[in-house]
Amino acid sequence: MKDCYGTIYPDLLQFKFGQEMAGKVFQFRIDSTGAGNRERRLDANLGEWQDCQRCEDFHSCYAFSTAKLQIQEVISEL
Repeated sequence: MKDCYGTIYPDLLQFKFGQEMAGKVFQFRIDSTGAGNRERRLDANLGEWQDCQRCEDFHSCYAFSTAKLQIQEVISEL
């Protein structure tokens, strides 16, 4: 199994405003410019996505990455 397994998305548990959050394919940044004002940016690295799709573990990795993202979302709401 590759070191990148399960890292398609950023780790939401490490989120901080103004900090780039990067996974292997998807990256985002949210800057807070005052009460209720937020600038959001989402990027996807298509080269990495294509690399992921060529991997023999792609479907399993994608499912694991998505499950991990969902549980991080739940934890961040607690």
